[in-house]
Amino acid sequence: MRRALLVDLGGSSLKAGVFDLNGTLIATERVANVFIEDEINKSEQQPDGWWTALQTVADRLDKHIPDGLAGIEAVVLCGFTRTQVFLNDDGLPVCPAITFRDSRAQGVVEDVLLRPGVADHPLVRHFNAFHPLARILWLKHNEPAVWEKTKWVVEPKDYLNFKLTGALASDPISQFWLRSAMEGGENALTALAGLDRSLLPELRRPHEAVGTVLKHMPGALGRIAGASVFCGCNDTWTAAAGLGALKNAMAYCISGSSEVFGILSDAQAEVPGLITMPWADTLWQLGGPGLNGANVLTWMVNSLMPDERPFDERLAALLSQQTGLPLLFHPYLHGERTPLWDRDIRASFMGLMASHKPGDLVRGAMEGVSFVNRMVLERAEAGAGQEVQEIRLGGGGARNADWNQIRANILKRPVIVSEAEEVGLMGCLAVARFGLSLVSSIAQATEGISAPWRRFEPQAAESRFYDELYAIFLDTLEPVRTASHRLASCRLPGT
Repeated sequence: MRRALLVDLGGSSLKAGVFDLNGTLIATERVANVFIEDEINKSEQQPDGWWTALQTVADRLDKHIPDGLAGIEAVVLCGFTRTQVFLNDDGLPVCPAITFRDSRAQGVVEDVLLRPGVADHPLVRHFNAFHPLARILWLKHNEPAVWEKTKWVVEPKDYLNFKLTGALASDPISQFWLRSAMEGGENALTALAGLDRSLLPELRRPHEAVGTVLKHMPGALGRIAGASVFCGCNDTWTAAAGLGALKNAMAYCISGSSEVFGILSDAQAEVPGLITMPWADTLWQLGGPGLNGANVLTWMVNSLMPDERPFDERLAALLSQQTGLPLLFHPYLHGERTPLWDRDIRASFMGLMASHKPGDLVRGAMEGVSFVNRMVLERAEAGAGQEVQEIRLGGGGARNADWNQIRANILKRPVIVSEAEEVGLMGCLAVARFGLSLVSSIAQATEGISAPWRRFEPQAAESRFYDELYAIFLDTLEPVRTASHRLASCRLPGT
């Protein structure tokens, strides 16, 4: 049996599975990841913690599978993106990785915009505290001793690929923003901003091999020596591949520790607030990552019912306590990226009354995140000049049927949910199949291996109600932003 070890490094956990190359799941394991955060704008993780987690899941899988990990033919990793791993010349981390939640670079952005030529650069509209160049410049200005040791800036999955193979590479999709900022010689955004060195390793397409697993790996990883390690891509692209969404006129939503929503189009279009980047030779992604998705629902449930029962049980109990009274929620607990790019916007309930019950707040959280999805969908469709026919949904937020129906009603499109628990691993499997030349394209690689689907159709009466609520959501967005910015500058005496 031909098998692959597939790994999805997420912000909250590292998940790994062994699949045969026809799509049959053999076993999965996961280990939690830990963010190092303060209450305002710092968010880091330790790269060596990911390596330890990979060893742990490999050891567990080796014990649970007949014949263990022997015979693994391919390894593919995907990982959370908008995260910078800083390595020295030997490939060792020089500091914690700066993750996708970190906004410490805002001050650097404001300073750089004052430099000659920067404000007029065509890429500057995407230059914000979450941009990799801003994070790099923050490190250069605030930790000069660490900066002097920095040779490479890579993605989280690239670091693990390096640990497995001894070869350092990244992919052009995950590195799109830094790669674009480095193009143009003396007029490159990096040059104008004061970055005087190239930091990217060789770039390879997701299905191209980085190398093979080295001998003498620790623990069970030693049993897969010689297996091909393919470059892989970020978790969003990979999950979209696993959902079979890498096709023209398709939309995807990955609802996890962040919310990523976008459409795929054969037309390149620049849309304010959205990210446009090539995801294949003739396919463009319009959309991008948000900071508020299933993590908002988790926060809401844990805040309203903080006991030891399983999450799904508590969620069901809360949803049983609803009045049906309208309630509006702007879901910006963590600030926002797409489509607002505003680190200081805050969450807000509107219309809250004493007669509301806990389930109304939970439902409001689901609706608020779905309204943000609709903002992205409408902008992307207008920019591309085409409407999508359906939305492929994956991630932890896809496990609740009530929320899936709410999304369909708000978006007014069928929402198609994969019953595969880990669509990122299915995307890794597609990369492995393509890399091993079992298929001729990444789109073809998902055919015949996808899990069953469940379809949620829009309901006409509910959609009309949500049209009205969505209009209020849009009308109140700017007042919420204004109040949020004023609150962000407030401090209690003594703090």
